[in-house]
Amino acid sequence: MKNFRLAKMANKTLFVATLIASIPAYAVNLNYESLSSLEQPLAAQYADVTFTLTGVVDAALDHESDTSDSSLLGNFQFGAETQLTNSWTLGAAYFAEYSSSVDDHYLDNVAVYLGGVLGTASVGNVTGLVREQTRRSRGVGNQPLSFDDHLGQLSDSGIAYLGRFGPAQLVATIDDQDGFEVGGIYQRPIGNKDYRFSLRYRDSKFTAEDGFVELGSQALGLVAELTYGSTVVDLGLSLEQISNNRLSVDRQALSFGAAHKVGVLTFSGEAHFGDIDGQSERSYSAGLRYDIARGLSLNVGINHSDAQADIGRITLLDEDQTQRTFSLRYSF
Repeated sequence: MKNFRLAKMANKTLFVATLIASIPAYAVNLNYESLSSLEQPLAAQYADVTFTLTGVVDAALDHESDTSDSSLLGNFQFGAETQLTNSWTLGAAYFAEYSSSVDDHYLDNVAVYLGGVLGTASVGNVTGLVREQTRRSRGVGNQPLSFDDHLGQLSDSGIAYLGRFGPAQLVATIDDQDGFEVGGIYQRPIGNKDYRFSLRYRDSKFTAEDGFVELGSQALGLVAELTYGSTVVDLGLSLEQISNNRLSVDRQALSFGAAHKVGVLTFSGEAHFGDIDGQSERSYSAGLRYDIARGLSLNVGINHSDAQADIGRITLLDEDQTQRTFSLRYSF
């Protein structure tokens, strides 16, 4: 009887191991910045390891109010992955971005991941994965829409999970300060149109404009997107409660946008309207991209943002500016 139980347990263990071993890996993208590559990665194989590389170089002229400034931005992501003997995929990714416009600003993200048919688990600077998978599509022109996210933010480091189950995806992350975010995506074509819906919930922290007051944030986001030919239209809704032991305020926000490609030209327009305890927030963004050759493009963008939200003596938002950008970008 004991041998029978051991044999039965061994069979169950073998079944679970075989199931997990067939998990396909999904690449972990660490590029959470507005400067994103549109090209497929360069790839090479050495022994049993596949190496990938993407990158962007962007020379820009920025104009804000009465000042103009030129800048050079660039980023790259380097990845390496291999398939283990049990068919699991083990990989690592490194992303870095440099900007000359803000005191030679440099940032980087790194992650290690292990994946199969039930999904991919990763650790490192991966807390932006839920946002990237569930967000509205970015517009063109290098001027992202202001306020188009929850005010509460996760810290950079943590663990994440991404799984695909037919037309649905599940993604979740936990940061190193007990914050978390979980989201679901459903996407499939119906007829000659493609539909995508996403829902996410974030429990995080928000730091006020003074940099000292910290509040808790619980937020829910919903996105609906329609793609028809060369046109993309999407809508985003955000509901957020910001609170501490002395106060609680609600924030509601609606963002929407559209993009259309005609030949070598791509146009986009976006708008955001929000309310924090009766105080409004507004932003608008428009962009144009002209594709010169593969990976090379001219970009023009404008973004206006206006928000003033004070709760008691705490300033949540204080912004009123118009930014214009003209840039030459090369993506590889």
